[in-house]
Amino acid sequence: MSSTVENQPPSSPANSHLGNLILPLVILACTAVFFSQSLDFPPQEDVGAEVVPHLWAAFITAFCLYLVYAAIRRKGDPDPKAGKIGHVLLFTAWLVVYLFAASSDIGYFVSTFIFLVISMYALTYRKMTTIFAVAMGWIVFSYVIFYRLLFIQLPMNELLKPLFEI
Repeated sequence: MSSTVENQPPSSPANSHLGNLILPLVILACTAVFFSQSLDFPPQEDVGAEVVPHLWAAFITAFCLYLVYAAIRRKGDPDPKAGKIGHVLLFTAWLVVYLFAASSDIGYFVSTFIFLVISMYALTYRKMTTIFAVAMGWIVFSYVIFYRLLFIQLPMNELLKPLFEI
């Protein structure tokens, strides 16, 4: 007899939605930390740098509270069976590399484009024209909304500065 199936505890109904509860609570905790850090942003007369993080925090909080409510009421699908954690850890490491690249001399626009292309491919999507269109669309969207409309200075590659100063 195989020992892996017999050694696992049976999934009890009490634990069947535990992951659905823990994940939004962890996200809420991270949101609270990031929100508290945005309180130190320098004030401005018009729209300041804190507006976007505050909007994100409000939406994330609302959605996470709904997920917590749904998990407590046991609405929705129960937690899936455990899978391969290695893929999650690898993607988390890739996300950390992206965050460091975006805040370095590589800049937001270049690192985001590369991150999106590689991430979509790694997540088994293979239509390259769609991958490049989505990545380029996000770059254009980010440029128009954050850089031009909200005047948020994103980390910029020195080679791209003349291109973006149109």
